[in-house]
Amino acid sequence: MMTAVTVKEFTYTPNGVKVEVLSEHDEGEYKMVKSLTTGKVFFAHRNQIDEIVKEAELEAKDVKQRRGRQIVKPEIQAFNRTNINSATPQLLTQVLKGVGLKTATEIKELQQSMPGERFTKLEQLKSITRVDWDSVLEGDHVYVE
Repeated sequence: MMTAVTVKEFTYTPNGVKVEVLSEHDEGEYKMVKSLTTGKVFFAHRNQIDEIVKEAELEAKDVKQRRGRQIVKPEIQAFNRTNINSATPQLLTQVLKGVGLKTATEIKELQQSMPGERFTKLEQLKSITRVDWDSVLEGDHVYVE
């Protein structure tokens, strides 16, 4: 038997990372959020958080009885996204299709030449011309933080 449950996911819009809302402050104006990929905790304005509501189906074995009421624990998939700024060249070759070790090393060298030695936007990668970045980035497997 399958049970439908509403699952809320949140995205931090400046860089597209999935976050968990920990608390609200200033009457909901600001939220303390935690990155689901890195575990970093930070504050975000309510306009920077997009809420995605999804219907998830759970099997009956995931429904538990507790003090006369049903508690449903949804299984939320882990997000398999990689931060370009913290990835090694070897990891980039596995995550980015069509990128070999030479290009991945060039990406890291470009990162080192950036202010603060960090990418701030994925579009900055497009200065490396050997890669079809539109097809690589459409998979939503990478982000910058």
